Amino acid sequence: MLPELPTDERPQPDGPPTTVEVGWGVVDVLDIDDVNQQLEGDFILTLAWVDPRLEGLEGCRFQRTRVWGPQVTLFNSFSLTARRANLLDQVVIGPEGRVVYQQRYGGRISTYHPLQDFPFDHQAFHFRIGSMESGPEQLRLTPMPERTFLSRRLNIEGWRITGLETAAAIEAVPALNAERSIFTATLEAERIASYYVFKIVLPMGFIVMMSWAIFWVPPQRYEFQIGLGATSMLTLIAFQFSMSGYLPRLGYFTIADRLVVWATILVFLAILNAIVTGVLVTANREAAALRFDRQCRWLFPLLLLLGWGSVLL
Repeated sequence: MLPELPTDERPQPDGPPTTVEVGWGVVDVLDIDDVNQQLEGDFILTLAWVDPRLEGLEGCRFQRTRVWGPQVTLFNSFSLTARRANLLDQVVIGPEGRVVYQQRYGGRISTYHPLQDFPFDHQAFHFRIGSMESGPEQLRLTPMPERTFLSRRLNIEGWRITGLETAAAIEAVPALNAERSIFTATLEAERIASYYVFKIVLPMGFIVMMSWAIFWVPPQRYEFQIGLGATSMLTLIAFQFSMSGYLPRLGYFTIADRLVVWATILVFLAILNAIVTGVLVTANREAAALRFDRQCRWLFPLLLLLGWGSVLL
């Protein structure tokens, strides 16, 4: 029988801090939302601590509310749902009063991941767990490697999950104006860039190269050259609008943004070339216009390679 215990009083309240082992299991990752800065997944939280008052009850199971348990929470903004409720929300008593509690959660967690290197980025998604009520003099969290795991098969497209690491430290929590013992699980992920290469970089390169047809059109047809350049520019602008749905409104440039800006500059310069050659033709300087076009035929591909190369390296 479970003795009557004060569920609001930790083991040895006048003694050293109660050590709570924390395990974080990633059962599945369903979605990583760059626009809303959220990660959707399926997780298992495991807590273990020693309560000498429960010695001799090895193998017993009790409702979590009937024993003392650490009040910990996920510090990330989240909308998680507990999968085990009512009778299934239990603790298991082990040798020497060791208590183990497991809870499964599903839903979304805020990630706040930086996107400067999009779409060639590597991300570290942090899950921060701690107590809102108890300071480090009462509660110390420590990683539990045997209950920390990453499933071999994850239902996530466009990303390669590379690892899961855990750590614990005493940190200042500005929202509480106090220090807390914080357990952090870090999910390492690498974006699979090939999708964006074929969906963004390659089509954008074709649009830029389409504007280079200006250099092969006779300079006497400068109206057609300008029309071709304007078409390339409008196509590129429409492409930028279609790409804007991939990212939130950021206060900084990503790699994709810098690629687009350089492509836009090159298309604008190609239009400027058409205007210059048109002016030369009307001034009866066709030889100079042809020479200018021939120089641009190798100069613009070189500028594209140098500009995009400097962005990617």
